[in-house]
Amino acid sequence: MTHPTSFELAEAARAWARGSYAMEAAVELLIQHGVWLHRADFRRYAIDYIPAAHTRPSYAVIDWQAAHTALSAGRLPCCGSEAAILRIALSLADSLPVELRPIITGLDLTNLRRVLAAIAHANGDRDAWITTQGDPT
Repeated sequence: MTHPTSFELAEAARAWARGSYAMEAAVELLIQHGVWLHRADFRRYAIDYIPAAHTRPSYAVIDWQAAHTALSAGRLPCCGSEAAILRIALSLADSLPVELRPIITGLDLTNLRRVLAAIAHANGDRDAWITTQGDPT
């Protein structure tokens, strides 16, 4: 069984999502947040890593429904802001409903900027993430 590094997993997730603005936005939100792709439990429940073959790059297929089920069932224990980021990514990627008011009002400025960049990207703005790179953390 192949165990990719976090960097390899992020690149494989980007390769898998490429071509769908909403999917790219959800994946990039998780990558920029820096929590979910590093967690072994999230990888176990929600990611299927497919190594590169011939001319095809590696893919990290995210099972958004499995992630939603695991989060809702308490199998992905996390703080409120981590849950908020994952729920927003789930909504962007798989149209799962999310109540924005309690989620948005609980985010710090850095994570709010990430969410806004994800929304802009989902709407077709491929440069949206550039503005978040220099943000203080």
